[in-house]
Amino acid sequence: MWKGASVNAQLPNGYDAATSVEADPRRAEALILSKLAAGMIRASAPGNGFATLAAAVHDNRQFWRLASHDLAQDGNRLPAQLRAQLLSLAGFVERETGRVLAAGTTPAALIEINRALARGLFNQPAS
Repeated sequence: MWKGASVNAQLPNGYDAATSVEADPRRAEALILSKLAAGMIRASAPGNGFATLAAAVHDNRQFWRLASHDLAQDGNRLPAQLRAQLLSLAGFVERETGRVLAAGTTPAALIEINRALARGLFNQPAS
């Protein structure tokens, strides 16, 4: 999807070992998105404090910021239209994360975005 090497290299501990981009970048990205979604689900569970939720959505935001940076690079090989769509989605993630953090609302939209993209990446053949 995007140039996963720099995204993967800058993720919080726990995402790098199992998701080596050398093996299959799409699978790595799908695994990262799935793990971030799972983290937000766990953080949203009753009994977890706001700090837990804030940390999970922050990790997700960091991933999307890194992905956005990669998507904006001239060397990105994705088609221009797909890059634009993903950058637009990254903008939504940024705004929605702000709403979740400001209002303490559920990160359901963020979770669904990650899950949908992960499903698509898992179903895409490697190039």
